[in-house]
Amino acid sequence: MTRSICMQVLPGAWLALVVLLAWGAPGIAAERCDAVPAQYAALANPEPPLEKRRLRYWRKQFKAKCARCHGAAGDGGGEEAGRQAAPPVAFTDAAFMDNCTDGQLFYQIAFGGEDKSAMPAFGPESDQGWSEQKVWQMVAFIRRFAE
Repeated sequence: MTRSICMQVLPGAWLALVVLLAWGAPGIAAERCDAVPAQYAALANPEPPLEKRRLRYWRKQFKAKCARCHGAAGDGGGEEAGRQAAPPVAFTDAAFMDNCTDGQLFYQIAFGGEDKSAMPAFGPESDQGWSEQKVWQMVAFIRRFAE
């Protein structure tokens, strides 16, 4: 009950705390990449860079499927971010993105966060049923946030 009163009185303070924890604890996000099996971590994105005409499609996909947690700007500040046990990754964090391989990002999108986060799976065997090609294209799209 005390927590709900605090959440009502100081919602901005809670959001600030979540953001500070996410920025102040880079190890949490890094662990997500480090926990990926080596055979995936070593994979390179086989898809060519996204063409300008495809960016609109991927922007819509990101907004519909990812922005709730990761934020429309990819900064990890979506409306659901504060409700997550582990803060959503900020794709705008160049240091994090530089330390994650395309294969690690592919694995996280395809198989989800497992027990590390609330990230759902999007791969071929998930409820979303994205093809491997589609997952790789999302990897290419989210890389753009750190540019």
